[in-house]
Amino acid sequence: MTTLTVLSSGKSYEVASGISLLKALQSVGEPIFSKCGGEGKCDACHITVPVGRKSLSRIQPLENQKLDAMVGVSSASRLACQAILGEDAVTVEFVK
Repeated sequence: MTTLTVLSSGKSYEVASGISLLKALQSVGEPIFSKCGGEGKCDACHITVPVGRKSLSRIQPLENQKLDAMVGVSSASRLACQAILGEDAVTVEFVK
């Protein structure tokens, strides 16, 4: 288990580690969407991770290509469907 804090709602949750941020956020009822079913083919689940980025899985080529093609990304940007939670606490903020 790990702590997931959502700046947009001001809430923190205990969620399972080893699952995607998308699944974790959906499981606690946060309003995040995915047009592609979590396959990394759209940008609907674009989030920023201001705290705890090193606890997440490394960015893989598919996610990197998608982020490179998007406008408004930063070094804290991730696709929630591709970022797998580790053991350390993570803070996220919705972009859209």
